[in-house]
Amino acid sequence: MSIVSTLRILASQRPSLPSRAIAAPARVERRRPRHVPVTWIDAPLAATATIVHLHGGGYVRGESPNHWGWVEEVGRRSGAATAMVHYRMPPRHPFPAAIEDVLHALDAMAEESLLRPGRWVLSGDSAGGGLALAVAQTLAHSGGDIPALLLLESPWADLTVQVDEESDHGTAARLYAGTVPADNPRISPLLGDLGTLPPVHLVTGSQDPFVTDSRRLHEGIAAAGGEVEYLEVAGAGHDPAVLASGPTGQAARRSQIEAVRAGLGLRASV
Repeated sequence: MSIVSTLRILASQRPSLPSRAIAAPARVERRRPRHVPVTWIDAPLAATATIVHLHGGGYVRGESPNHWGWVEEVGRRSGAATAMVHYRMPPRHPFPAAIEDVLHALDAMAEESLLRPGRWVLSGDSAGGGLALAVAQTLAHSGGDIPALLLLESPWADLTVQVDEESDHGTAARLYAGTVPADNPRISPLLGDLGTLPPVHLVTGSQDPFVTDSRRLHEGIAAAGGEVEYLEVAGAGHDPAVLASGPTGQAARRSQIEAVRAGLGLRASV
């Protein structure tokens, strides 16, 4: 990787804030539970419900304006607070830094009663979806409080497929895994225990490069006796709810919002 490419990646990893057009500054707050940056929108609603989101970006890039637009709309229309976790990323911080950051942030938020048992959702898109899956598995195995719902979109959940490729995804997979084999279930959680997960809502597009991961995950959870709701949007690409516009994107978001409301027992919002 060139110095220029590395510098661009590092620049993209700086925690951002939603623009004023997405959320008024009065609704936004940056906190640092156990030194992990977390950006909240409508934090007071955590007394009712919270959505904790892990952004995509190939495990090496930070959140985009599209992520902020998704977080704000899904939270507002669900009636929940939202918290974006700005986890550490390679090349400076390979696995397991991201998982450790998310777990530390969740522990701190629970201690502050910002996450109430049965009243919070863990969500993630793309690489963040794979990370959310790995975090949920870790919580289940440790006996910790698990989310009421795991909301996944186009999860990149098996890095073994790309780690040997000479492509952007292959480079990202190698950077994230570092010295640990990519078939470690915490790096490729699709290879881990799928039978102890909370209810899962899984959205992808039929033209998503990672659609095979989503299909395998859907089949694996169902085979393990888990509860999974699966939506594959015909003709849509990667991250349809986050990236797609028009009816396709809205249909994907609507399914997610309905899943959050049902999973947390929330009434319809605006």
